[in-house]
Amino acid sequence: MKRFIIPLIAVIAIGCSSSPEQHEDTVYHRTVEEINAERGDPCDCIDSKIEVIDGFISEVKEGKYSTSELLNKAFSATMDGCMATLGHVEADLAWAKRLKECESFSAIRDAMIEVKNEVVSLKENEQKEFVEGDETEAAEVLNKLQKSAY
Repeated sequence: MKRFIIPLIAVIAIGCSSSPEQHEDTVYHRTVEEINAERGDPCDCIDSKIEVIDGFISEVKEGKYSTSELLNKAFSATMDGCMATLGHVEADLAWAKRLKECESFSAIRDAMIEVKNEVVSLKENEQKEFVEGDETEAAEVLNKLQKSAY
């Protein structure tokens, strides 16, 4: 039995391995058009996202997100899918250009501006709370030092 299994494993291992030269021949480089074709129609993408983004904006206005980090993560998740970047610079730029040509793009742009403004507001509040917290803690430390000196 061992005589049969060991040669079988060796044959499978040799057959499954491939040299780097063979792999390079089989690499297929997709064009920008092919990449963006997989995303579908850009205007359909925007239309499908408008309702989701409107719901997200309602949550933002209700104060559901208490920190800029939470808001950014939630917005990123909301924009995922056909609106997400793929990391292919040329394809992402071409896709963004096609998105801008859609009639309903202004609604998405307005929502993005609203989210950006809310992120800025939350960041300002976070910085203000941090500075005020530091001042309070520093005053407490100074008071303790002053009391211990007497």
